[in-house]
Amino acid sequence: MNADQLLLSLKSWPEENLEETSVSSLINRIQAQRGHFRDVNESLLEEEIAAGKDEPQDDELHGDLENKANGGTADKTAGDQESATELRNAKVKMAALVGHALNEALLGLDYISFLVSLHNPETGNLTMSPALKEAVPAGSLGFDKIQRKPDPKAIKDDEIVSRAWKMEGLNSAADALLSASEKLGREVEKESRYWEQVLAIRDEGWVITRIPRERQTLGVRYGFAESAAEYKSKGIGALRRGEDGSVVMDDVATTGSLGKAMLRVRVIENGEVKGVSVQSGNKKSTSVKDVIERARNFVYEDELFFEIMREARIMANQGIRTSEDGVTLQLGEHRSIIIDMAPLDDDDTALDVHSPESGLAQGVAMAFRILLSYNHRMSLKKRSKPPPALSPRKQPVPPLLLVRPIATHLIHHQHLSHLQGLLKSLIGIAKSASLHGEYSLKPLQNCRQPEIKDVESAVDTFMGRLESEATLVLPGGWKVEIQMSTMLGHPLYGTGFTINTSHDGISARLMGENKFSSVEEMELYLCWCLERSVVNEIRCMGDKWQQIAQGNEMRNVEKQTRKIRVEATRVGLSIVTGATGGTDTRFVWDGSEASKSLQDLLKEF
Repeated sequence: MNADQLLLSLKSWPEENLEETSVSSLINRIQAQRGHFRDVNESLLEEEIAAGKDEPQDDELHGDLENKANGGTADKTAGDQESATELRNAKVKMAALVGHALNEALLGLDYISFLVSLHNPETGNLTMSPALKEAVPAGSLGFDKIQRKPDPKAIKDDEIVSRAWKMEGLNSAADALLSASEKLGREVEKESRYWEQVLAIRDEGWVITRIPRERQTLGVRYGFAESAAEYKSKGIGALRRGEDGSVVMDDVATTGSLGKAMLRVRVIENGEVKGVSVQSGNKKSTSVKDVIERARNFVYEDELFFEIMREARIMANQGIRTSEDGVTLQLGEHRSIIIDMAPLDDDDTALDVHSPESGLAQGVAMAFRILLSYNHRMSLKKRSKPPPALSPRKQPVPPLLLVRPIATHLIHHQHLSHLQGLLKSLIGIAKSASLHGEYSLKPLQNCRQPEIKDVESAVDTFMGRLESEATLVLPGGWKVEIQMSTMLGHPLYGTGFTINTSHDGISARLMGENKFSSVEEMELYLCWCLERSVVNEIRCMGDKWQQIAQGNEMRNVEKQTRKIRVEATRVGLSIVTGATGGTDTRFVWDGSEASKSLQDLLKEF
């Protein structure tokens, strides 16, 4: 065969031995050669490679590593050496005990195998040790059953003892069964009482559910599904079984700090409490139903006060003040309404609960509760609709509308009372001077629906803008139409007055629509209208008096030096008369019965 010829072998390459290359085999081999892994590091292996010790002897390497493990190195402390010595001694002792136990087990196996070899040689020879086989022949050890003749007296004694034990056992079992039966009966009675009371609570309309963190415990849900996030987890109480089987509620809050449980509204005038809302509740009853009702009421009232405080903090610019424990609605200089929390049955017995001020306080408290329920219903409707589009910015949750509509009504009624008093005073002044005048008032004309179809429409009207109308007829053919609007929001942020004035005099060009944003401006304008209406009335009485420069002064046509000036305020109507170079004389009509009329006074002039 030439050297250039290619030699091929038909034998396959030798396969790797999986047992030798497996991870478990490698770990055992490494531990056998080098000991524990913690004594092998990269620097040690590099030193061995540099020194040419690629394949060190197992005994030498094992000896070195064991020397290091046993404290052979110079940097080992005495404590480490003692620990290594104790470990070696424990290992030797454990090996001796294991060997002793193994020897005892083998001796027992040989004894049983030797004994079995008499009747079953094949089985005995399989489990017998070689040393035992060489020492003694198989089957040389046997056993027999000994039949002992029974003693009649012993049998009789055994029967007596056995019968006594059986009777004692049966009596003990009967007593245990009777005790278990009585206990079971008591448990059934307690369980029946518990479920009867639970069903009675459900029949009252309460929702029975499971406690979220205690799935094996029943509870009653007395909260509201549309409450604020802070109160969603506070409306459930556990219904546990008491010692007698009755339902017991625990961890249920029926009052807040200092026993405060319900919203209280007080009307303050000149620093004195004139009216207060009723704070009634059965706080002494311990029945489960009453406890649930008190807990439900407290959760509702606490959430209501929380939302009132939350909304009132952003209305400080509209005369609403907040403190740590209450909200104050200022209605004028000497009148205010305070909203806070109070204990049950904490009414001031010195106050008349049937007085108008107490009726106002009770109405405000009831309006707050109705508005919270209305907001809950609106929240449910909002959740029932498709959600808005996703946005990276979380939309803030606006406060509920509770204080704003009630404050709007209170302020509107306050200004309406002031307007009615002003109109009545002006008409009284005009009539005291024997002049014609009258007024009519239509309060809340945009809220008075002929028929209330449902609660939501009524509350919607209650929460909108409030408008009242008044018509004032003054002397001289003057007619003043007043429209008062109140809204604690855009664009009014208070009360506005729109006044349309018309008359048949020569001052028509000064009339038209006038808007005022304060009560003082409106009052000054109405007094001005009364002045001009009296001037127009005097001018219409005859041609003797002539108006000067469209003002409130008039000149006597016959006597040019004689002049009169008309002045009107809420207090009264004044006529100031005098001549050039002389002393002025004032005559006032203040609404009371006067000695002379305006016409008689002018005749004297």
